[in-house]
Amino acid sequence: MVSLALIGCGSHCRGNHAPALAQYAKDYPDRMALAAVCDLDCERAEGFASEYGFANVYTDYVEMLEKEQLDGVVAVMPIELTAGVAVDLLKRGMPTTVEKPMGYTLDEVREILRTAEETGTANMVSVNRRFEPLLRRGVDWVRGQGPIRYVRASILRHNRREDFFVSGTGIHCIDMLREIGGEFASYEMKMLQGDTPWYHVDVDYASGASATLDILTSDGSVEEGYEIYGEGYRLDARVEGSSDPHLLCWKDNELVVEERPAANEPSFIRLGPYAETHEFVTALEEGRAPWPSVKEVFPSVEVAYTLDPSK
Repeated sequence: MVSLALIGCGSHCRGNHAPALAQYAKDYPDRMALAAVCDLDCERAEGFASEYGFANVYTDYVEMLEKEQLDGVVAVMPIELTAGVAVDLLKRGMPTTVEKPMGYTLDEVREILRTAEETGTANMVSVNRRFEPLLRRGVDWVRGQGPIRYVRASILRHNRREDFFVSGTGIHCIDMLREIGGEFASYEMKMLQGDTPWYHVDVDYASGASATLDILTSDGSVEEGYEIYGEGYRLDARVEGSSDPHLLCWKDNELVVEERPAANEPSFIRLGPYAETHEFVTALEEGRAPWPSVKEVFPSVEVAYTLDPSK
């Protein structure tokens, strides 16, 4: 039985991690227990405990670690708090899932990476596109078709004018491009001037393939898509939150895969947090490293922070 705790009861956690954990505990009561939840706001933590089924409530995560017999922690906190707590958890030997992009600065993320490597504590980064079911099935399909020649990705948003968009949200696409095509050999960003900056990124993969990424933060729509091209095949995927989430795959001029998420499927499944939970719990059960680790995701963070003009 894997005993887990949750640190952080904010809106992102409410929409993703908490319901995924609750559903997984319900589906597999013999595999996972929700031992505790912690937040600086006691009333909010108590609300989470009642709604999602956590056994105990804390406002101090150190006290929680001392009193509970935990096998792992999921930490979902404001970015300015993430690195300090993550480093402390890893130094204490507590297996931890941490939200991207892991730190307010790249140096903070490097400190998490150093600590993870020095301690050997099991660690995982929540980059949910890797676990989004439609997209995951699409990437797995592509891997059976032959070498990738070109990838085109885009993330479009309405009225997203905040600083740190590239590193905080655009990192989803950057990380997914690495998951699709492997490591980058080089990349270059062009800023498209206007009332709100937009960004175009050209990527050359170490494999010899190429990719482009468009980050348009105020184009009046909400879409995120990935198109993958190889000799004799093509994939077109639109992720959850787009106007028409789908997976379409062509092979030799024939549409061979056409999938859309079930209308009644909850967002925490469609977006990937449930599959993330499964990976973390299963890794802890099997005594292996969860995937993806801080080390595996760090290159995505490094690219995102390098490209982000607000950093």
